[in-house]
Amino acid sequence: MFSKPAFVVIYSAVVAISAYSVHAPAKNTVQDAREQLHKAIRCWELNEDRNPASGYRLSEPVYELCSYMPDSKDFNKFYVNGVDMESDDYSNILAVYGGSIPGYSVLNVCLQEAFQFHAANHPSQTSMRCLCKRDGCNLPKGFTTFLDYNKLPMPEVFY
Repeated sequence: MFSKPAFVVIYSAVVAISAYSVHAPAKNTVQDAREQLHKAIRCWELNEDRNPASGYRLSEPVYELCSYMPDSKDFNKFYVNGVDMESDDYSNILAVYGGSIPGYSVLNVCLQEAFQFHAANHPSQTSMRCLCKRDGCNLPKGFTTFLDYNKLPMPEVFY
C-alpha cells in the first residue's frame, strides 16, 4: 500500500501534528503522583450540567480531588466532576494520599457507599465513588478504561 519511506513520512507528520498539545511525561506513575500531591488539579466536568451529550472539558486547576462515579447498573456509564472540599470531610481520604513510603503512591480511592434516604424499612441506595488526585485523572470513559488510564503517568497537556 505505502512504501516504507512514504509510511515514515506520513507517520512522522501525524506525530508532529498531534504532539503539539499532548506530551508523554518523562516520569513514571509514582513520580507523577508524588509531583502532583500538593498541587491544585484540573478535573473533567460536563460542558453543560446534567447533559452528557454536551461532552466534557477539563476545569481550571482549582481542585484537590477529582471524582469518578460509575453507574451502579452499567459500568460504561459514569459521572465525573471536581470535588467541592466543603461538601464533606475528606481529611481521611487526603491522609491516604499523603503516605511517605518511598516508591509508593495511592492513585485512586474507591468507596462503595450506602445512603438511607427513606424510612428504615426501605432499601438503602448504594453507589461507588472513586476519588483521585492527579490532573485529569477522572477520565470520562467506562470504569475499566478509567482504571487502566490511571495506571500511567497523566499526559501533560499544553494549551
